[in-house]
Amino acid sequence: MANLKGNTPHSALAMQIVQTALKSDCSVGELAKLAETDPGFGIRLLSVVNSSAYALPHKVNDVPQAASLLGVDGMKNLALGLSLSQMAPVGPEGELLLGICLRRGVAARLLAERMGMRKRADDCFITGLFLETGLLTWASDDLRAAADVARWPAEARPLQERLLGQMPHPARGAALAEEWNLSEEIVSAIRHHHDEVAPSDLVSKVAWAAERLAAVFEGSAPETATKNAIHAGAKLNLKEKMITDILDAIPTLVSSAASGFNRDIGAQIGFEALKQQVDQKLVELNQNFHTMVHRLERLLGEKEELNARLETANKRLAQLASTDGLTGLFNHRAFQDSLKRDLHRAKRSGLPLSLILFDVDHFKKFNDSWGHQAGDAVLMAIGKLLLASVRIGDVPARYGGEEFVIILPDTPVEGAHQLAERLRVFISNLRVKVGANTLDVTSSFGVAEVRGRREHDAAKLIEAADTALYAAKHGGRNQVVQAPEALS
Repeated sequence: MANLKGNTPHSALAMQIVQTALKSDCSVGELAKLAETDPGFGIRLLSVVNSSAYALPHKVNDVPQAASLLGVDGMKNLALGLSLSQMAPVGPEGELLLGICLRRGVAARLLAERMGMRKRADDCFITGLFLETGLLTWASDDLRAAADVARWPAEARPLQERLLGQMPHPARGAALAEEWNLSEEIVSAIRHHHDEVAPSDLVSKVAWAAERLAAVFEGSAPETATKNAIHAGAKLNLKEKMITDILDAIPTLVSSAASGFNRDIGAQIGFEALKQQVDQKLVELNQNFHTMVHRLERLLGEKEELNARLETANKRLAQLASTDGLTGLFNHRAFQDSLKRDLHRAKRSGLPLSLILFDVDHFKKFNDSWGHQAGDAVLMAIGKLLLASVRIGDVPARYGGEEFVIILPDTPVEGAHQLAERLRVFISNLRVKVGANTLDVTSSFGVAEVRGRREHDAAKLIEAADTALYAAKHGGRNQVVQAPEALS
């Protein structure tokens, strides 16, 4: 669960009710008993239930009655509403943020009711209420910055957050909803409420439209925002008159909902008064603002594309810095880094780690007889063979010159010996073409192993494998020699 600043006993109880309501065997009576454990919470619960935000037909006088009328889902939604209201700090910035949340909750409820979705009205209210929780979670870390973004026109907030290097609030809010184990329906609605195209599922579409209705009261051009709201309403098959009626009702209901949560968010300007404030200068200013927003979006997109290309280039540079250009295997430095890492993992796990070290027999003769091109062709053929022969997690590398090495995590020496023998046979079957010549190749192998939960010395492991390799060379080449005992 998110760590909310200013978390109170009331909000803790609210979240306990939410988590209890999510259980399959939860009963209304169980939730009512929980609510009655804190008289202060019960008073707030009744205050919210009797506010116009819930629009119940009769006044509710006690907690069990409220629970009975609301049901399990209703109690869960009400507890969520109380939890969200307590996330908004007390003070001008907190009231601004709470007002933004309530505006969307009220708009979503009214849209649902006009669509004949009265049984889902509470769900839509809570979904709308949670659309801007991403701003509230940011406010818990930096209230001033979150409030500054909240003062921007609604449609520009995600862009402003990106310009400030912040995760846009739809993604932040969806993450919080997932953390609170809210339904996928609510999570999806939060994540997509700023999308340009309306979502396909109904609750998300209602939330998407509620965002555009709320934006009428939070932008620099109410007339343009109203057209957008009417267009959004059409996606729900609601006529223009229904949308303007909802816009007329929103300010009063937002104030009432705030008082139900025992909060005062200040006077809410009415829709008609909002329209009367618009003059030609404001329209021109809005047009300039939207031009600036589109330009910023384009520049930001170009910046993000450039960052992605730079990241790809950096990854490519890192790959080049760790790769042998001739064979495509890890180079010596990358091998040493990998060996230190895998030895540390072997210490933690207690599993064995083996090392194969081998080189090409009589390699000098290839260069002396047919030139360096022949030697390079042999090395490239062996590199290709190694890449095709090892497991994911094994680390083949060019150790230097004609020497190669393979790190085998979680592998006892017996398994390493078997792999080395297979590679020896594969290499002896190689026929490397260099011009008109066909070169026969053999290699000698040394195999060593470490075991046990202790700090292993990379240099000693390499030395053990090298000693075994020298024995293979001294014993006639084209063979595998295993170190006599594991390092432990």
